[in-house]
Amino acid sequence: MSTDMTGIYQQSLFSKSIAISVAVPESNKHRVLASVLPWELMANTANRFRSETINITNGRPLDLRMHLGAFVAQSMNNWTDRETEEMLRYHAGVRILCGLEESTNSLDRTSIEKFRNSVGKKGTEELNYIIVQHAIGAGFTGSEICSSDTTVQEAPIQHPTEVGHMKKISEKLVGIGKKIGGKISQAMATLGNAVQAAFTESRLFTRGKKEKAIKRKKELSRQMHAAIEKMLDLAAKNLPKLSKKPREKSLEQVALYKRMQKQIIQWLKSGKHPANKIISLWDLEARAITRNKAAKIVEFGRRWIVTRLMRGYIIGDACQKLGGDSDVKILDEVLINFLNATGEVPENIIYDRGGDGEKNHKILSDIGVSNNCIFLKGKNTKMDIRPEVFEMARTERALSEASIATVKHNKYGFNKPRARSADSCALKAQAAFLGFNINHLVMDVQSTWNMALEIT
Repeated sequence: MSTDMTGIYQQSLFSKSIAISVAVPESNKHRVLASVLPWELMANTANRFRSETINITNGRPLDLRMHLGAFVAQSMNNWTDRETEEMLRYHAGVRILCGLEESTNSLDRTSIEKFRNSVGKKGTEELNYIIVQHAIGAGFTGSEICSSDTTVQEAPIQHPTEVGHMKKISEKLVGIGKKIGGKISQAMATLGNAVQAAFTESRLFTRGKKEKAIKRKKELSRQMHAAIEKMLDLAAKNLPKLSKKPREKSLEQVALYKRMQKQIIQWLKSGKHPANKIISLWDLEARAITRNKAAKIVEFGRRWIVTRLMRGYIIGDACQKLGGDSDVKILDEVLINFLNATGEVPENIIYDRGGDGEKNHKILSDIGVSNNCIFLKGKNTKMDIRPEVFEMARTERALSEASIATVKHNKYGFNKPRARSADSCALKAQAAFLGFNINHLVMDVQSTWNMALEIT
């Protein structure tokens, strides 16, 4: 076979190219998006939410197209801020998406993070609605189908345990003691060391399921609890010594730690967990949700409603009630989310047997839904719909599960997101929906262009 030696030559060590041209094909997804996304609507939405937290009329002008393009690219690929910075600097397609074809400008990771946080979870949700409505206008989806289910966005936390919480609480209280200073700081440190010693013995030197080991674990847990109670009392008595802002912040922390200690002592005494139990010191919305799955009986996080629209686009929002609950009680939330996204009542409501309830059937009858496709409980009960509609509903139910599995893949970062607050977790979830829909829009546009080329 012959060899093409084009471009193989000895370069000078001191040569420097001033500019390099790169050919990006028309089918490249970033180039496609640069020409089809509703940039003006997206920019106005982003600015509206940014103006709620910062003054957008003063200071150095922000290149909104560049920031929006970076945000879109990041949501499509679940890139970290550092990865997004690198892609924006060196990836030709991403630079076209950001409107930087004839520019050498770029962004740093701090600017990327600030912009994302200023748009927030509500702003990201509205951006997703814009994409859905844009897809409806192009005929790629519509308001005919509303197929919903719930899933858990697992929180990025360690497996919650009482001894782990007590250890972390003692460390936080030692930090508060250092702010107070003096003898209080020394007393807090001593008690903190005692908690740490009990934790180490419980984890490393008291293993097994034998009665003696379990008894020793409970005894160590009580010792940790008693030491932390003393630390909480010391903190509460001496917090007035702090200045206003540190005092207010520490009071909130101490109140949270007292609440968690009540949960722990209830578990130590009864062996039962209280309802609506807090399982994280920083993600206060995360709960233990029983799923009764073979792989995971319990998932730790926040329950979300995910709704699949016609031809695969999705919308979603967190359930209003924290923790697990019956699916029978969330149909009104499903309908509100659907109306916000499409502006119309769906023709077909599809839900699994968990939504089968008299209240839900009455709601669908009252609002005039053409086909009530809530699957009914019981072996001999059938939906009052035509056979072809039943087959459509059964197919859509399976596709809804597939859509949820896709958005929970690492590509989108819905599950266990890189976040350190409940609001950031919700923002990451909405960004996952946004990225999912934009990738779907690209495929629809590309297939339409290919059809047009074949016709001509």
